[in-house]
Order: sequence, then structure tokens, then C-alpha cells
Amino acid sequence: MNDDPVISLRDYQLAMLSPMCDRAPAQAQALLESVGADRSDTVAAEQRRRTMQPYITVDECAAVWGSPASDELDEDGTLRYTRWDLSFWPDLQVEFAELTSNYRRVVSRQFVRRPGSSAPQLNTLADLTPWSCTQGELEAGRFGPLIYVTGFGAVGDLDAFTVVDPETGRERYYWADFDWTLLQSVEPAPHDWRPEPGCACHDPTP
Repeated sequence: MNDDPVISLRDYQLAMLSPMCDRAPAQAQALLESVGADRSDTVAAEQRRRTMQPYITVDECAAVWGSPASDELDEDGTLRYTRWDLSFWPDLQVEFAELTSNYRRVVSRQFVRRPGSSAPQLNTLADLTPWSCTQGELEAGRFGPLIYVTGFGAVGDLDAFTVVDPETGRERYYWADFDWTLLQSVEPAPHDWRPEPGCACHDPTP
């Protein structure tokens, strides 16, 4: 087991919230007030999160956070998916994916909808507000498939999709910005932006 302690689940949520204070400030501030914390608490929690061993395991987290809400293997048995409920985001869970080989380590962390919670209704651009959906939900809905722009599955992931621009009535690219796969913002992509060559996606430009 690693020598460095695992931070509390509250601190982990504060750490996940830290970048959102800049990227979805209204939602982040309202949440901070509701949990009796401030921006400095998120910065300190993020610093503590970074001191955790880089290859922390699910069992080490469970020893501090308590039993997960769910714990299962994929069909091949190569990945273990474990979820914990979140007090900051009651409709969501944080899901860890861990390799089950001898070199066990968590390889991804993301927000997922908690079973039993209502799925978001994503019909128009106006529905794509900060924290309204996860990356997977946007991908699976009418705005998918998403087109990778940049990111590594953590803070500042950027995906593109096509939709009719409500101002011009013409289809164009939009960018969706995610932290830990939770939507932070949506904005028109630059007019000269195009997907990488070879992308099997619909191009709305003439």
C-alpha cells in the first residue's frame, strides 16, 4: 500500500471543484456557499490531491472513503469500475476505472449520472448550461457524436459537435468544454476551425 494518505472524499470533491471556479464561476460559488467552503479551500484541496501517489488504487480510496456505491468488472475482467456517491453533486457519482493486472492503478476518473436520477433533457443549445450533463450524456444525445479537439480525460477537455446556430440559422461547429467529464461551457468554435484530417464526421461547412 502507498505511504501517502488518501485525502477525504470531501477534499476530493473540493479538488475537482477547483478548476470549475474559473470555468463555471456562478455554479461553483453557489456550491461553495452551500457546503460552507470558499475558493481557498478548493486550492488547498487540489494541492493535497496532487500529493497523493500518482498510481493510487481503488482499495486505498475505499479504506478512507468507505464502501463504494458500486464495484464491478468489465466483460474482459481487465478493468474494475468503482463509483462513489457525491454530496456536492447528489445526482452524480465519481467513477474510477482501475487496471486489474499486477500493475494495478486507477487510469481514469469521471462524473457519471447516479442510477435513479433523472437524465437531462438536451434538446437545444439553451439546454447545454454549465453542469447540465456529462460528456457521455452529450455524446449519446442528439448533439453526438462528439469530435475530439484536445484534452487528456481530466481538466480542460474540449470536444466539438455540429448544430444549427440560433443566430444565423446555419449549421456550424460548437465547442463543449469539460472538467472531469462534467460540462462547463459551450461556445461557437472559431469559424476557421476544422477537425483533424481523416476524421469520420459530418462537416457542416460548404
